[in-house]
Amino acid sequence: MIIGNDIIDLEIALDKPRRHNDRFLSKVFSDNEIRQIHSHSHPELAIWKMWSMKEAAYKAHQRLFQLPVRLDPVTYECDLDNLSVYKNQNIYIIKSVQDENQIYSWLEFKNIEHIKLPYSTNYKSEFLKEFSIRTGHDLQNIQFRKNNLGIPELFLKNTGTSLPISITHHGRFAAICFPLINC
Repeated sequence: MIIGNDIIDLEIALDKPRRHNDRFLSKVFSDNEIRQIHSHSHPELAIWKMWSMKEAAYKAHQRLFQLPVRLDPVTYECDLDNLSVYKNQNIYIIKSVQDENQIYSWLEFKNIEHIKLPYSTNYKSEFLKEFSIRTGHDLQNIQFRKNNLGIPELFLKNTGTSLPISITHHGRFAAICFPLINC
């Protein structure tokens, strides 16, 4: 199961304009992406939308190929018009929603559930409570953990199975997505 998400707090992101920071742009984006940014009606939003798309695709790519944690953002090529990200020969189709406060992106895939919460130091505990309510799993049987590559999952103690999850937080927001299969 490939899964990945990312959330951007626009209050923080837009506080430091980046579109004229050539060093930043060249470290994160390809020449083609930089052209997309500069031709966009709101270049700063384009930067953060692409960043969010890259993060979501990176998490999915890492999980799919069981790679160690290492994001090299320039190697993930975004197409804003088609909401897709290319990495090697893989194409990740992204769904992205935006309002005045945040951009939230995830891999478009059927039967994915999202839990969005205000960020706090105990947001994972709040997520577990909400997950328990939505799926009917006893809260005492659900545990966060990471595999040997640092990829997060939920361990369901009563069945001895693990459920892939993707976690993101930035500023005031946190979100976790998980597949509805095996719940």
